[in-house]
Amino acid sequence: MNQYYLTEWRALTKATDVTLHLYTVPLQDPSSRHTQGGKLIFQLNKLNNFQPIVFFDQYIASFEEIKQWGNETFLQYEARPINLSRNVERTLLERLLKKQLERLGHPQYMMNRGKFRSKQAYPQSRSGLLIYPALDLNVNVYETDDIVFGFDLTHQFEYRENLLQQLKREPKSVSAGMRVIDSTHPKSYEYEFVEVAPYRASEVSPILKCSIIDYFAKKDPKRVIAPDALVVHVKDRNNHILPYLAEQLKQSCSFETIPAKQLGAVNRIIKLSPDARMSKLMPEALDLIGRLPMLQFERKDVRAARLGYTIKTLQSPRLRFGKGRTASYAKGGLNQGGVFETGEATVSFFVDPKLRDRQKLQQVLDFIKKLKTTSERFGVTLNVSNKPKGLSQTLSADLLQAEDVMFQLKNVPKHFEGVVVVIAEEASLNHSYQAIKREFGGKHDVVTQCVELHDRVLNSEDTLYNILLGVYVKAGLQPWVLGEPLHSDCFVGLDVSHENGKHASGIIQIIGKDGAMIKQKSLSTSEAGEKISAETMREIVYDTLHAFEEQYDHAPMHITFHRDGFCREDLALIDSLLSPRGIQFDYVEILKNVNRRMAIHEEGWKTSQGLSYTKERMGYLLSTNPPVRVGMAKPLKVVQQTSVLKFEDILSDVYRLSFMHVHSLLKTRLPITTHYADLSSTFHNRGLINANTQHEEALPFV
Repeated sequence: MNQYYLTEWRALTKATDVTLHLYTVPLQDPSSRHTQGGKLIFQLNKLNNFQPIVFFDQYIASFEEIKQWGNETFLQYEARPINLSRNVERTLLERLLKKQLERLGHPQYMMNRGKFRSKQAYPQSRSGLLIYPALDLNVNVYETDDIVFGFDLTHQFEYRENLLQQLKREPKSVSAGMRVIDSTHPKSYEYEFVEVAPYRASEVSPILKCSIIDYFAKKDPKRVIAPDALVVHVKDRNNHILPYLAEQLKQSCSFETIPAKQLGAVNRIIKLSPDARMSKLMPEALDLIGRLPMLQFERKDVRAARLGYTIKTLQSPRLRFGKGRTASYAKGGLNQGGVFETGEATVSFFVDPKLRDRQKLQQVLDFIKKLKTTSERFGVTLNVSNKPKGLSQTLSADLLQAEDVMFQLKNVPKHFEGVVVVIAEEASLNHSYQAIKREFGGKHDVVTQCVELHDRVLNSEDTLYNILLGVYVKAGLQPWVLGEPLHSDCFVGLDVSHENGKHASGIIQIIGKDGAMIKQKSLSTSEAGEKISAETMREIVYDTLHAFEEQYDHAPMHITFHRDGFCREDLALIDSLLSPRGIQFDYVEILKNVNRRMAIHEEGWKTSQGLSYTKERMGYLLSTNPPVRVGMAKPLKVVQQTSVLKFEDILSDVYRLSFMHVHSLLKTRLPITTHYADLSSTFHNRGLINANTQHEEALPFV
């Protein structure tokens, strides 16, 4: 018999059964209310034998009385259960339970960037990387009085060489602004690299007012430091400059920063099958969480039904292609009926000037012929522009690998029209991809589709189809639509991209019940933070109404907003704009990193596409079921902040929209709304989309 599990464990003990020692401390400077507590508990920890103590705002909490305060004072002290209606007190209990686990996990685990890394687990090494398994664990205390732990098995990455070794090997690879970590500290503090210091370890640091050697003589007398050891300056999150020995630091590493050529070897380690992941995760997490002495648990309370969830498997939609054909999968539909929206598309080919020998050029010509023939079969005629004819001979052969490629590309885009298919070898694309996108797309509003000239690309039917799909959506053609209507008239995807301190909104509108996109807009508004401003939201609503009415000659009756991440927006504002027009709306959070896994246990562990666990207006959804070699499916968390449509209809629409990634044969786990909004806002932040683009009925960011 199947048992349905969620990596979520609810305590039998209620939050109000736990006594906290709560202290209110003076707020010395309102502007530092979020950092003052950190400095205070650092002192209190040392004075009180490092008992678990946490802070939030001007409140300090512990499971025991804090007896030693040194020179510090407090305004009020209470020993009591938390007030469930106060977010600050629920947060204090959440933080304190995790802090208590840190202590109970010692010495088996060390805390590393918020994760529990087992000291018994030896790292695996690949291509200069050290890969460590770790438990990612979070605590939620709800107003319902429940205490719930969520957990997942993750991996952390470190470079094998330290900063000193990296500087000796390749000095140019270390530059100002680079993120570095103190790999010698249990918490792996992260900093921003500033410079190599103009002094060595034996010389006086103007920051410390003593030498590095003298500093460590007091802090760690047993440590031996060479007098000429290299010193570097780093910046902490409060912009304070700190001196460090270069040998103590390593370049910060995350999955997103691993070079593409190393990803294959890394993925073979970290992409665990459902059975491998769950067999390790479940006993290890339950053992660690079960150590908390103030909480009681029931082992069965990780089953979805015991946690109060309704279990259901959603049906996958049929997709509609050309000639009235429907299919469950994109490739079969294209082969049977071609694309839904047929017609013509103008394309130009920009071939890497380096590819001048006869054999390479013949490969390119054969590939272009194959593209045209296949596209004709799908119902789209590719009209190849002659505008760039002869341009290649005027460009330097090493253009796409030149150091000043950005400069050399300045006058190139004006020679092209339509969708520009850039054909180049891997090295050229790796070097110039960003420059191509910025100059063609960001500066000249010319959409591009990059193609790597390689046998594995040229001889792959799937790759050929994906290239054509990319051309179609960039030319404004719709490859397929949903076979059955959705529950809302109009869907709007919202996201705020945050990169290098910049925030920008992104929007992709999917108009109509068939899931087809008729307008996307990358807003030029920069946001102050994660929240979309009232001014931007007003523009989004008006743009949505205008686009819908342009298409259908009437207003929508209902709009669903899909928000990538947590809702921080003013829903009353949206209501004030739509309600006078008689339009209803739902606002839905789509959360993609939720620290949960969903699995079915029979003889072993497995996953199933379409599986959902729902509770009131919230649910978890498995929208994919990858092959075992690819790893285990990650669930989405869907939260309905409003209550117009039934939640089962909201979830069904999210699932069906995950089949509408029309630029690729590969199905992804996110609905088209938030996935394309995320890509749109990221491209905007990086200057890869023109702020005043004319391609609002196309997808220039895929």
